[in-house]
Amino acid sequence: MDSGPDDHRDHRGQRDHRGRAQRLDRRPAHQRRGSAHAGAFGGGAAGDEGLGCSRGGFTTKLHLSADARCHLLSLIVTPDQWADCTQFKPVLEKIRVPKSGPGRPRKTPDSVAADKAYSNGPCREYLRRRGIRHTIPDKS
Repeated sequence: MDSGPDDHRDHRGQRDHRGRAQRLDRRPAHQRRGSAHAGAFGGGAAGDEGLGCSRGGFTTKLHLSADARCHLLSLIVTPDQWADCTQFKPVLEKIRVPKSGPGRPRKTPDSVAADKAYSNGPCREYLRRRGIRHTIPDKS
């Protein structure tokens, strides 16, 4: 394989855009700066990236709410290792359905259907407190 002037590699490793040699960081993931395990609970250095690190590589979760016709109402992206139930309240609080005429957008759904990941007490209590009917199966 011929290496021309545009090839930024050499026999020792990768080169960056300035031609400097890059070193392989052999530290564990939780010790690397800016890794998915560094910083605050469950996320990387930039909290809005939504990247999580697992055995399968970098992964994300999409937490969303949709109406009966599958129209998206709200969406939150988080790292994969975050629990689903921690995003239940933020997803419901982001719902905004504009009215056809003047007035504030609608923020409370008539009812919620969710899976077993949301069957804990705090999720159910939140729905009761807001007066939202719900269908959530109990964990077996």
